[in-house]
Amino acid sequence: MEESLVLSKFDNLVQSGLVLYDDKQRIIEHIDGDLKFQFVLTSALAKKPTFTTTQSQPETDNQKPEKRAGSDISTAGFELGELDSHCVIVNKFCFARPHLMLLTFDGYKRQYEALDAADLDDTWRILSSMEMDCVAFYNCGQKGGCSRLHKHLQVMPLPANSFAAFLDSSEQPETKVPFEWFYRRFEGEVTPTTLFGAYRDLLEEATKVAVDYTASEPSAPPGTVCPHNMIFTKRWMIVLPRRRGAINKEAGVNSLGMLGVIAVATTKEIDNWVKLGLTESLAELGVPKRI
Repeated sequence: MEESLVLSKFDNLVQSGLVLYDDKQRIIEHIDGDLKFQFVLTSALAKKPTFTTTQSQPETDNQKPEKRAGSDISTAGFELGELDSHCVIVNKFCFARPHLMLLTFDGYKRQYEALDAADLDDTWRILSSMEMDCVAFYNCGQKGGCSRLHKHLQVMPLPANSFAAFLDSSEQPETKVPFEWFYRRFEGEVTPTTLFGAYRDLLEEATKVAVDYTASEPSAPPGTVCPHNMIFTKRWMIVLPRRRGAINKEAGVNSLGMLGVIAVATTKEIDNWVKLGLTESLAELGVPKRI
């Protein structure tokens, strides 16, 4: 999937009004202790509904959105193409150019399940095909920041200066975050086997430290794993356990938010975050780092 084609289709969808993207969005930085947070203030999120995984996507224009069997994500009009096991679409509410989603062909696969080799293989193909430096991420479970049940990953340009920036240079010291996270730098050729092995090992580590906080509920569906975020680029992968999806209705984050990049629609949301305490909030959303 060529980058020029992806960007062309993305721009056309934005121009048509089907996809919302604010090319005048602003980055507002806040320092909290030793951490620098970046708020992406964008009007593209102003109309984004607040969903839970128990809700269905609302219908628009009195027409039922086209979805795969078992899916709660409409793909009609947003499609870019297909890979071996996933269809690629443009996210309707974007804070990056482009902002893609990879949905499993099987609409009954769920966002509380672990990733498999096919998920990582197709996502790697997207990352490898893009000339720009991109990042892929997976919000596993509602406590991991997901709002849809249909299993999907997301891909977008890698934000600069996130908490993970030290992974791009062996000379930079590790960012001291207040929550448990596990990472691996890739060495040599990266293959689907490399990716899946890294993810499996990192998820195992994340699950061990999360066991006291995220014990499986008796009513949890089969296949449910520890709520977590997975983020990876061509050079590294991070897996971190989650125990909450949000502090309150105006302070929730997905994978990138746990790396200090938080997209918001209003300055009121930023004020809310600052009032709550940025570093303390991330510790609450993740598993507090053991001292």
